[in-house]
Amino acid sequence: MKKIATLLTLLVLSAFAQDEAAVQTGTPARLEAINGKQIKVFLQSLEDGKVTFQPFKSDKSMTVGIDKIRRFEFYPKYDAEACEAAFNEGDYATVLSVLDPVLESFAQYMPVENNLQPAFVMQMKSRFSQGEFSKVRKSADLLLATRLDPGLALQGQVCKALAALAEGDFSTAGKLHGEIESEAAKRYLQACIQRAQGQAREAMQTVVGIIAEHGNEVEWLGPGELLSAHLYLDLAMTNSALNTARQVKSIYAGTHIAADAGKLYTELVSENEPTQ
Repeated sequence: MKKIATLLTLLVLSAFAQDEAAVQTGTPARLEAINGKQIKVFLQSLEDGKVTFQPFKSDKSMTVGIDKIRRFEFYPKYDAEACEAAFNEGDYATVLSVLDPVLESFAQYMPVENNLQPAFVMQMKSRFSQGEFSKVRKSADLLLATRLDPGLALQGQVCKALAALAEGDFSTAGKLHGEIESEAAKRYLQACIQRAQGQAREAMQTVVGIIAEHGNEVEWLGPGELLSAHLYLDLAMTNSALNTARQVKSIYAGTHIAADAGKLYTELVSENEPTQ
């Protein structure tokens, strides 16, 4: 009888647990408030600067301003190291095949600091490389809302401007260029705008300025040097483009910049091989 009673108790507890789990909706996360307090929640939405959520084991929804929240900790299920390795190898299709379904439910929460923001930036850059420019703009807008993290906002500004350039929207690109505070990033984007306008020589001079005056800002130096390889091609200086691509591939080994330089180098070698 004792065993039967114990079994019945477990079944009842299990039923309560299932009922409790059934009322919980949204994205599971750990919310850290500005005052340092942490609670488990199920996030439901982020709209107009306010987050709506259900505390763990509660079916009551609460809404607070994002200025009251310091950080979210999410619990996605994917191989983060393998995904980052694919990104640094320039395998952007694989990155998107992994991150698109994973980040779908987390994307709206990117304006608040969280552990998935680096993956979100990888997704945005991969989308740009795959020509998904409208999606890049949407991702960038979410990062532009992260004003407490200027670095992320800057990534959003530049990527949104580059997507605009790719679609021929010079007005948006120019507006974003004027809003950028980082001088190195501003010059990099200026060179991209000049190239898109067919001003390859002027763009090359701008890149030279980045290399000469911002040599310690690797985040923009690498893209600038890779851009110079493409500019050499625009100027019909194929050997210089080859040499530059090879150097970038070596200097920035292990990064997506090196991977992109390697693709360009391989393409140029193939195109310039002597015919039999």
